[in-house]
Amino acid sequence: MSPSTVGMTAPFRWLRKALDVGRRNPKALFGAIALAILLVAAITLVQMFLQAMAQASMTGIMVVMALMTLVNWVLLPPVMGGLFRVVDATDRGLPVVATDVFNAYGRGQGGKRLILTSLVYSLAYLGFAALMLLTPLGQFFRDYFAIALATPVGGEPDMAALQALFSATSPSTFLWLPVVAIVMFTWLHASMLALATAALREVDVATAVVAGALAALRNFLPLLGFMLVFLVAGFFAMLLVGLVLGLLLGLLAMASPVLVVLVMFPLMLLVMLGVYAMMFAFYYHAWREIFVPADEEPAPREPAQGTLEV
Repeated sequence: MSPSTVGMTAPFRWLRKALDVGRRNPKALFGAIALAILLVAAITLVQMFLQAMAQASMTGIMVVMALMTLVNWVLLPPVMGGLFRVVDATDRGLPVVATDVFNAYGRGQGGKRLILTSLVYSLAYLGFAALMLLTPLGQFFRDYFAIALATPVGGEPDMAALQALFSATSPSTFLWLPVVAIVMFTWLHASMLALATAALREVDVATAVVAGALAALRNFLPLLGFMLVFLVAGFFAMLLVGLVLGLLLGLLAMASPVLVVLVMFPLMLLVMLGVYAMMFAFYYHAWREIFVPADEEPAPREPAQGTLEV
């Protein structure tokens, strides 16, 4: 698959389309997202429970973290691919229901392809993180977190040690931060576009991985420009929302602390549903414009009714 290059305004067009993603079949789309969120929450609760059981043993905690990392690698990529397929079906007016988000687990539905594609990008991320630990910036963060971990719970960090750390660190060390930001920025877009490719095309893992990387690199400037605008606008939007929510929650807390929980829980759920919908719809429309010619439509994918297996 050969990705095309888009203009600087293309990401804003994808965002506009993403804002309209739930219009055609909101029940299926937001139901699928809710099921995905429940799966993530269940995995998180299991991990918290196992870590609590093993808290007396550092080895036990490390084993739990390694085990849950494997669980995430196996369970989550097929669901992410399922979300892309549900977005695709709702956008094209195909029949789809919320539980179709799990269809990638079915035999022959691309679950293994999605897992392996995600695994390649996860290993690339870990490899880059390992390399960064060998740089002066990595040494700085190792020393910083050593000080943080030595701080008693609820206590003050060792300010003398922090001042000595910053004094001993060359300003040029922090020039690595833009490198980290650029690599992580490219990795994020490449991994999402690769997953979309693995979900929506019958391709091998290598093709999906390379397609995502090439798409992100060839469209680096449009994506970077959009991200900068989005971050600035999002910062001010979050300030405004934070002020309004802070005032609202303060008023509710004066009436009853229970009201805060009753209001915050559904509000957080709605925000998560909206964020997931916009994120997957944004990358879906990005994938469509980058990989699908204007005169070509992807072959319709009928929802598969298979058993849940990888």
